[in-house]
Amino acid sequence: MIENYKGWDITLNWDNKDYLKSGTSKRNFFNQSEKWIGVDLNGQKIYGSSLKEIRHIIDYPTLHSK
Repeated sequence: MIENYKGWDITLNWDNKDYLKSGTSKRNFFNQSEKWIGVDLNGQKIYGSSLKEIRHIIDYPTLHSK
């Protein structure tokens, strides 16, 4: 874990071995849009390309809803 921000554990996603699936090349694994991952106490996950983006998603979730 890199930091805890407002109850979210934020870390780099690259160390997550579960993210790799069979047939996935290493080049595709380092997807910049999913470089960082935030996980809250309920297990909800958010992904971002930077620590700043993850914090912004946590602070302004309605701007990032799909």
